[in-house]
Amino acid sequence: MKYIKNILLSCTVVALTSCVNDDVNYTTTDKPTVSMTGQSATSIMEGETITVSLTTDATYKEEMDFKLELVSGGSNSDYIVSDADGLATGATSVDDGFGAFGYKIEFPAYAENHTFNITAVQDVLKEGTENLRFKLTSADNKNGLAAGGAIFIDLEVTNFVSDLPSIVVDWDIPVTYVTLEQNILETTLDDVEVSHTESLCGIADFDFYLNSFDAYAFTGDCPEVVDQNTVNSGSIGNGVLADGTYDLVVDLWDFDLGLDADVNEVLTGDFAFPFNVEISHIGTFNSGVINIPALYFSNSSTSAAAGGSGETVVATIEVVGGKYKVYDMLGELVAAE
Repeated sequence: MKYIKNILLSCTVVALTSCVNDDVNYTTTDKPTVSMTGQSATSIMEGETITVSLTTDATYKEEMDFKLELVSGGSNSDYIVSDADGLATGATSVDDGFGAFGYKIEFPAYAENHTFNITAVQDVLKEGTENLRFKLTSADNKNGLAAGGAIFIDLEVTNFVSDLPSIVVDWDIPVTYVTLEQNILETTLDDVEVSHTESLCGIADFDFYLNSFDAYAFTGDCPEVVDQNTVNSGSIGNGVLADGTYDLVVDLWDFDLGLDADVNEVLTGDFAFPFNVEISHIGTFNSGVINIPALYFSNSSTSAAAGGSGETVVATIEVVGGKYKVYDMLGELVAAE
């Protein structure tokens, strides 16, 4: 019996020793350090992309999380971040536990190297050169460290300029209206007034075109946009405007309040359909937002209705020497290039 006990004790010691050795082999107090090995460019134009390359001094069995944030030189709307495949990573927020706005960069498990992209957002505004500075720091699971505590990425972004026009008609504006649910007809005892507030995007559909048809948009989108990136078959914006005068026509194509016939719902009073217009000579001139608050109403004629017409000239572009002047629907000068 004593012999058997000694054997069991020996086995127990061996087993415990084996467990301890296993822990030593797979546990370390030193975190991997990630550093930047390069960026594909230091100066780009709006709309262009750089690739940032990272490496680690030791692979790790789990992903290592980092946060990229803009610390100077522009605004968060000036850039977007994507992974090596060009898929947007999505911005972080305070609710994610990452503090201020930024992007989460995930260095994959067991990887020696990793890349991500920064794209300068292309807009239609006239802007000077911007010098953006980004900071990459350890975040979230903090499995890895950034070399020196933080990695800094400097990027010069120059303005994008085009001879093409950009036109935006936007009716993503909240409207309020009141309906009456009559329930049982021929009595007012159970009538109920209901107040509705929603974006006009969900109610109305506007289109627009220049009378020369160098630019038009009939897509059903809200807002309707024509710019240097227009590719939708229902719109076009690839016409350079020669010297001349161009009327911008907005068309109230249709609208639907979605009144509920089951409760005999009716509109109690008409309300306005506000929208905004913005015209640009891309990268060199912008009219600013032209507010048109009450040109159309819920009783206005629509082009979709038989015999109806929802078309109205809302602005005029005058091009002289390749430069724009924009006038409102009353013929008053709004802005000049």
